[in-house]
Amino acid sequence: MKKIFFLFMLGAIMVPALFAQKMDTWTCGHVYGIEFRTDQQDTIPLVHANVYWAQTTLGSVTDEDGFFRLDLTPESRRLVAGFVGYKSDTLTVQPGTHGLAFFLLPDKRHEEMDIKAQRPNTLHLQEAKINTQSITQQGLRTLACCNLAESFENNISVDVEQSDAVSGAKRIKMLGLAGFYTQILVEKNPLMRGLISPFGLEYIPGFWIDAIDISKGTASVATGYESITGQINVELIKPEKGAPLAVNAFQNSMGRSELTVTGATRLSPKLSTMLLTYASYNRKRWDDDGDTFIDMPLVSHLSLMNRWRYHGQDHDGQIGFKILRDTRDGGQTDFDFGRPHTGNTAYGSRNRIHRYEFFSKAGTLFGNGNSIGLILSGFIHRQEAFWGQKNYAGDENSLYANLVYEKNAGVHLLSSGLSYTLDQRDETYLESLYITRERVPGIFAEYTWKPNGRLSAMAGFRYDRHNLFGPLYTPRMHLRFQADALTTLRLSAGKGYRVPHYFMDNPAILASSRQLTIREALDVEEAWNAGLQVTRDFSLGPERPGTVVADLYRTEFVRQVVVDLDQDPHKILLYNLDGRSYSNSAQIEVSATAMRGLDLTLAYRFNDVRMTYGGLLQDLPLNPRHKGLAVLSWSLPNRKWQFDVTAQYNGRTRLPDTALNPAPYRLGGNSPAFAQLFAQITRRLGEIEVYVGGENLTGFRQEQPILGWNDPFSPWFDSSMIWGPTAGRRFYMGIRLN
Repeated sequence: MKKIFFLFMLGAIMVPALFAQKMDTWTCGHVYGIEFRTDQQDTIPLVHANVYWAQTTLGSVTDEDGFFRLDLTPESRRLVAGFVGYKSDTLTVQPGTHGLAFFLLPDKRHEEMDIKAQRPNTLHLQEAKINTQSITQQGLRTLACCNLAESFENNISVDVEQSDAVSGAKRIKMLGLAGFYTQILVEKNPLMRGLISPFGLEYIPGFWIDAIDISKGTASVATGYESITGQINVELIKPEKGAPLAVNAFQNSMGRSELTVTGATRLSPKLSTMLLTYASYNRKRWDDDGDTFIDMPLVSHLSLMNRWRYHGQDHDGQIGFKILRDTRDGGQTDFDFGRPHTGNTAYGSRNRIHRYEFFSKAGTLFGNGNSIGLILSGFIHRQEAFWGQKNYAGDENSLYANLVYEKNAGVHLLSSGLSYTLDQRDETYLESLYITRERVPGIFAEYTWKPNGRLSAMAGFRYDRHNLFGPLYTPRMHLRFQADALTTLRLSAGKGYRVPHYFMDNPAILASSRQLTIREALDVEEAWNAGLQVTRDFSLGPERPGTVVADLYRTEFVRQVVVDLDQDPHKILLYNLDGRSYSNSAQIEVSATAMRGLDLTLAYRFNDVRMTYGGLLQDLPLNPRHKGLAVLSWSLPNRKWQFDVTAQYNGRTRLPDTALNPAPYRLGGNSPAFAQLFAQITRRLGEIEVYVGGENLTGFRQEQPILGWNDPFSPWFDSSMIWGPTAGRRFYMGIRLN
């Protein structure tokens, strides 16, 4: 992998050199539009503004930052910039002039137009420097999407799986590897880390979300060293864009009730605030498979968030807080949660979380393209749980700070900064105390070279000093090249690290009778990742666009913690990797508008993930090699009716070795392949949307999801061997007011 990274760095240096030109043969700059408000004046970059040489046909358009680059021409030295709704402007350009700035005034001659359009369900961000796919708000509403964990069913890049059959907790996978190798952020804040990880995906309701940005491979060094397989950044609805009142009410056939209410208001042209609430309740006990265990956990959840936004001409700031209460009960149907669990003869589980978060962002612009920003966030997390006869408690306090300075000189962008992370974690398991104190100061720098709209190269490096594991060196590079108007190529390579954690990483410790055995002091995990992506746009006819996206990623571990479930079915063994461990992931996705109102997506992914267990290189267990996806979205011309269907194919997976168990408590070598079907119908009535749908309409469910269910206190009880759905068909209905 080091050789691959070296060759990539060499290519990233040589390729730009092939396109470089003498400084006096081209010019560049930005096009901005001036917006006048009640008591202020805003300047915004104009995307796809026309820039051309006067009295010629030679020109270009600006990118997402309002940036343009043009070769000089002997025919003219007068450069014109224009954009719909603004007055055109002209500048005289001399050879060697760079960093031009057009400021276009609104054109009052045009009458006001109100243009409405519907964003696609997913977007591949063509102009992004890093391979990024965005799930839009419209895409989130094609499924139930009650929370973040349920927002990826129609996305091929991210898998969501159930960690165990008792708590129902959800976790993700990217590039065939566990979700803790993917960095999850909320508006660039790392609030989804630590003890909240096993359940955190269910604590962000879909109705709060504006978009989900999914980036594969190593991300920017500015956000830390932790993204090995990718990064998921959740953008919430902003106070200045939120509706004065928005409501989402949801009910499904298994007794799950949810209510989300948000409200936003502008206190002044510069200051706005928003209140977001979310409640989920389900205390109905279902046992359709007759194994005496509740199929879905009993949940009582309440979240409240308040956020404020200040937006001035050169200054911007946000601040907010969140309070969360969650109780999650599971176990056998006759367990009495009104009594202490030690006084019950049945198996029960309870997980209670109290959590308080705060977050803030502030930034200011200086002259000549300089800016500085500061992100601060932190949380207090209190958790108590029991699983059968196992007790667990966790207390965690965390603080994060990230200071970023940027210098934008048109073709060149330099970003640098300082970061600091403090984690204090006390965990109690079976009366033993596990104390963790992490202090990680870091420094980083990242340089982006963008000579034109077709080419960009980004190289970054960060240095972090971990108090437990010493220095961490993180190099990363990204290259984007637009071969023509329809084809984009991206290359990426870099390194990432991750600090292992016993309990939050391994649900089998609590969700089974396995004994935790730590063979040696666990080292920090370290991996290289390299990837290639090709995007090609095409057209099936007028108003029938399409896109083909193909990518290939390789992740290879230098150091890794092995979670061994094979050597002894009564133990979970943790030890450092001694051998090879890698993941190869290949994916192709085709999206197209077959006809007006009808969008189709077909996708296939292959994962080859292997790790060395006891000297033998094997497939990673509970990890399917093959996955297929088909998504159909049909909206009538008046947009009052919408129909969405998602079909999934999940290939078989290797199961952990249980040959040492008695015959009734053994698993086979592999799970079967299975398919799932999701469907939803939405009816729009002005500001009201009514929707009905179904999940897992094929009715497929994993047989015997709980090993040893008839003797839950025996040594072979295990509820963590989950490879498929544990609940059958579910129907739901809901109403949205926006």
